[in-house]
Amino acid sequence: MNRALSFLLFILYSVAASAQEEVKATIDTSDASYAFIKSGNIKCDSAVVNFKRNNLKGCNKFYAEAIKDYKKAQKLNPTLVDANYRLALTQTKTKDYKNAIQNFDRALAVEPERGDIFRERGVAQMGLGVDSLAIKDFNKAIDKNYDDYEAYYYRALIKLKGRNPQPALEDFTHAIESKPDYKDAYFTRGKIYLEKVKDYVLALNDFNKYIEMDPDRIETYLLRGKTNYQGGAYKSAEKDLSRYIDMEPDNVEALITRGATRINLANYSGAVKDYDDAIKIEPKNVIALMNRGTAKGAMKNYAGALEDLDLAIKLKFDYSSAYINRALVKYANHDKKGACKDLEKADALNNEKAADLLEQYCNDGRK
Repeated sequence: MNRALSFLLFILYSVAASAQEEVKATIDTSDASYAFIKSGNIKCDSAVVNFKRNNLKGCNKFYAEAIKDYKKAQKLNPTLVDANYRLALTQTKTKDYKNAIQNFDRALAVEPERGDIFRERGVAQMGLGVDSLAIKDFNKAIDKNYDDYEAYYYRALIKLKGRNPQPALEDFTHAIESKPDYKDAYFTRGKIYLEKVKDYVLALNDFNKYIEMDPDRIETYLLRGKTNYQGGAYKSAEKDLSRYIDMEPDNVEALITRGATRINLANYSGAVKDYDDAIKIEPKNVIALMNRGTAKGAMKNYAGALEDLDLAIKLKFDYSSAYINRALVKYANHDKKGACKDLEKADALNNEKAADLLEQYCNDGRK
């Protein structure tokens, strides 16, 4: 082979080798990375659909496949923010919080002004139980975007752990002001008004707003029913509680609350039925026993009433309300001495009503 031919073959080989290297290089591009990211996003969407269908196995399968795709994108381009961010989001969904935080860190190293990344890293910190770091991340997210309603919401959830609910309420309110149709903020703020602040008007407003947006979340009817009960709107309470119980017939709390509602509506037989159902589920539930005894007493079934109230007191000897109710049943059954004895026990247990009842029913006997 002459020198000219050898040189020509060498040139052709070099060009072919360069072409092969060019092909390899084109694989390692942003386009290829984004293709994997897009594939992972589709699988994450499929996971959400399976989760809504209560198919957790299918949900986890799609999340696992999404994580593989995001890792491929990350490998192709380690500094691609979206690859790190999407991978971290999915790892948070699967409760792999430590690796999620590492990948959020990688994303922030490239784009340190992204408030949403701080927010989502805060969610992962919450998952690890590191509330102090989570608060810092939510603060940074809000510094970057004052209207980051999700950052306010998550920060409020941490603040709820404190004794004073007001800081949490302020954050939930900020979340709602930033996004007036933010359902979860209405739901959780309503629970705070109901359970901690005891402001039943504000609680009712929030639950009403939530139900306008999502009438299918059955738990909201239980909470609104409890709110209406506490606020004295017994007919509305019974309607909401009945709707909930139709879907969740074994919920003892709902049965007890509807029973109490029915007592206030003078539907004593309906109340007894609710307490029967509750006691079948929890035979030693002292509230259900006491209230059933009260309803039976109102129906002049004194023997049945005393049987329930005796058992409630036997199970909880310091249950002052049960002593009060048993006293009233005994008095109605012409056992004044026994009634006054029970009222004295309730008074000794610092029941606020006992002193007035003693004065009303037992004043002569105490002189």
